[in-house]
Amino acid sequence: MSRSVSDINWNKGAHQGAVSIGTHKLALNVSGPDRIVGVPVILIMHGLTGTMTQWPAARRLISSFARIVDYDRSGLGLSEAGPDPPTALSAARELSALLKAANIEPPFITLAHSWGAILSLEFMNMRPQDISGMVFSDGTAPGFWSVLPMFPTLPEVKAVIEGLNYWDAVGITTETKLTHDEWEAFLEGGRENETHKRQAAKEFEFMDRTFVEVEKKELIKQTPPKLGNRPVCVIKGNHATRDIQRLYEKGVERGNGTEEERKKVRDMIGLWVDKEKGFHELFLKLSRKNHWIDATESGHWPHQTEPELVAEGVRWALKNLDLKSHF
Repeated sequence: MSRSVSDINWNKGAHQGAVSIGTHKLALNVSGPDRIVGVPVILIMHGLTGTMTQWPAARRLISSFARIVDYDRSGLGLSEAGPDPPTALSAARELSALLKAANIEPPFITLAHSWGAILSLEFMNMRPQDISGMVFSDGTAPGFWSVLPMFPTLPEVKAVIEGLNYWDAVGITTETKLTHDEWEAFLEGGRENETHKRQAAKEFEFMDRTFVEVEKKELIKQTPPKLGNRPVCVIKGNHATRDIQRLYEKGVERGNGTEEERKKVRDMIGLWVDKEKGFHELFLKLSRKNHWIDATESGHWPHQTEPELVAEGVRWALKNLDLKSHF
């Protein structure tokens, strides 16, 4: 952490520090233009087990035109472990407590990656009047895992990708827009932080039920749309045809898997290709004002490989605020 939080004004300048939410401290990072009352601040919501170390490239671009807030969830990265189970609802409550403790007031635009989409939906449902817009960067929609297989857990996938370094195999090691030092910091955080490792295991344990809990609330299927005319931007990567396909090809190059196991993986990839886009399209139903961006050079990690598109999505949301129906 860079400094004590006692003298930090989180609405001005760039800062990083540990902020108490009563039960424990969460790591908080803010940057971008000084806050102007009424202008939305961007809230980053990471994917499962994700931390601030994944986002410097996107933060750099977005902070050139918008105030942006990033943080580590309980037990992950630089944050202390908390007393509650890592559900999306508990994470939304902790984020709300963090914003209150740092005196960061609404309105907000959420920027969510992967499982962070579930967290952002819980946060939006908890504070609908405070949300000016939502941006999803290869977000995972409710119902996703009930239709598509959780590929890393399948025995045939494990057999085919055995011995692979995930980041090397999917190309992120060479395609990331992080600097060398930022990339090393990202890798180091996952290797050395025992608290992070324990919390990551807990997040995986609770993942399925968090999807079920949000799906039951039917936030996406409401008429009229939950967000009315507030902007929603969906950025879609190519998880199946880029990341999973590359893992498959690298595994086959190593001679991994039987032909039967390889066929099962190919069939799974085909199912993903057929169904995945439809789940991304669900997010568009949150608003009558929506925007689609194809991240053609990215897999599941547009904020790492095409951060300019993530910044573009945020900029679009800011330019299309619904000033009439919001507050």
